[in-house]
Amino acid sequence: MYFQRMKKAFLNLSLTSKLKYIYTALIFLCISCNLLILYGFFSGEMSKTVSTLTSQTVETVSQNVDSSLAVISKTSTYLLGTSEVQNYLQDGSRSDHAILSRQLRNSLYLTMESMPLASSILVMRPSGAYEGAARYTLPSIEMDSPEDAPWYEELCARKGAPLLKINADGYLSFEDGKNYITLIRLINSTEDARPLGYLFINISVDSLLSFAGEDGSNYTDFCVSSGNDIILPFLNEDLNLWLQNTASPGSLPAETVMRLNHTRYLLLKFQTSGMDWNYIAAVNYHLFTGQHRTFILISIIILLISFAFFLLIAFSTNRFVTAPLYRLRNAMKKTETGDFNHANVTPYRDEIGQLQNAYNDMVDKIQQLLESKVSEQKRLRKAELNVLQEQIKPHFLYNSLGAISYLVTSGQNEKAYDLIISLSEYYRESLSKGDKIIPLSAEINIVRNYLKLQKVRFPAIFADEYELQEDVLSCRIPRLILQPLAENSLYHGIIPTCDYGVIKICACTDGNFLILRISDNGVGMPQTVLEQIQNDCPDSTTRSFGLKGTIERMRIFYETRDICQIDSRPDEGTTITFTIPLERCSRAPETNNT
Repeated sequence: MYFQRMKKAFLNLSLTSKLKYIYTALIFLCISCNLLILYGFFSGEMSKTVSTLTSQTVETVSQNVDSSLAVISKTSTYLLGTSEVQNYLQDGSRSDHAILSRQLRNSLYLTMESMPLASSILVMRPSGAYEGAARYTLPSIEMDSPEDAPWYEELCARKGAPLLKINADGYLSFEDGKNYITLIRLINSTEDARPLGYLFINISVDSLLSFAGEDGSNYTDFCVSSGNDIILPFLNEDLNLWLQNTASPGSLPAETVMRLNHTRYLLLKFQTSGMDWNYIAAVNYHLFTGQHRTFILISIIILLISFAFFLLIAFSTNRFVTAPLYRLRNAMKKTETGDFNHANVTPYRDEIGQLQNAYNDMVDKIQQLLESKVSEQKRLRKAELNVLQEQIKPHFLYNSLGAISYLVTSGQNEKAYDLIISLSEYYRESLSKGDKIIPLSAEINIVRNYLKLQKVRFPAIFADEYELQEDVLSCRIPRLILQPLAENSLYHGIIPTCDYGVIKICACTDGNFLILRISDNGVGMPQTVLEQIQNDCPDSTTRSFGLKGTIERMRIFYETRDICQIDSRPDEGTTITFTIPLERCSRAPETNNT
């Protein structure tokens, strides 16, 4: 229902208002679609760019870590065979124990100079006694014997290969509380390959990954995990708290979008091949404001171009469509005041030009119809004037009155009275109080009275017969249609024969038509005169009030030329037939005076 009201209100708007609403909707739709497409494109490109750059950074970090650990592993291999390490581990109760320990410490410090990432080095005997070197402080031993460490069996199975563990799986502890990567190796004798002890090289995770955050354009924060254990936490404590409370590092998908404290982050997880580690980069989208500014700038440019484009369309539409239509409308409204001049709103042959031409053709036809109507009205008024003139013909009245006076003087008073009544009824019915449309019964009375009066003047010359269908007597027809034809049949048909004649009048229905027929057995008409009457030839000598005038009145009244049919042959008589549609014959109250 609401939609129907809105639709009706829109359709009732002016053409200009409709176009404004349509243009506004199109501009909004176009700009919205462009912005959505651009936003999707730039978001996808930005995510792709962030993922690519971060992946490259993590790969670089992983390669650097693997390279650094490979260098440290290679250095440790060299360290295992040095005389200082071998002598220290093989010393049982030698008197120079202190000297060997000092030599070992000096050798370890020299080795650390070649390994800047190493924070401490320990050489441990199977008993748990050790000697070491550290940049700050040595780590503490949390277990009595290396054989109690969780990595012991795995180390033995590796047969001298290095083993990497975080904080030696809890065997070592550090004062700073940070995480260290511990390279553990089994030290064998260079003489008989028997196990002598263990080598621990500790590398700070912070120092190992310190270069990973030098390029801060790729991410805002960085985290390293081994399984579900955090090796290197985020700098942002909120991110660490979220990671601890919502998910374990090992279960994170490769790409996660999350919002924390009104900040949108893209979490990217990468797994390295060298170390069983997960690198997690937390990318802050706000760092890519440059790309956002590019998106906004492009969107504004597209908005301006779209607005200018639609302004151009609106201007063109107003100039070539709306304005000509308004001018055409104004030209059409002038016809209400009688101004039928041609509209000249556009010189083009488009739809508006075709509409203009159709309107001009319509104006021409209206002018022609008006002129034709005026002409027909003039002809009709002239014919009606002729009817009135014939109604008051003095010779008919004089002859009728003369006949009546003769009857009175001859003592035929009743017959004279009857003629007076007929004459009065004739003129009363003929005038019909000025009505142009009268019942068929009244028209029949006019003809009866007229012929009754003519029988006094022309006794024993003619007779009148009637075949009338009862249900058609109430039909209304133009006044004085049959009487002029009866007069024409008497004067121009029967009297010239100098013989007895019959005038016959019929009224009936044929389908949806009223049939009026008047016939006589008079002299008839030659074919040339008949054609002149039927074709309304101006050279016709037939009197207008008679046959020709009546036919003209009927054609004008019923707006058709096929209203009348004439059949006439010389010396055989004439038959005139009117075929009138019944829907054009309004009914009148039936009368009993027929």
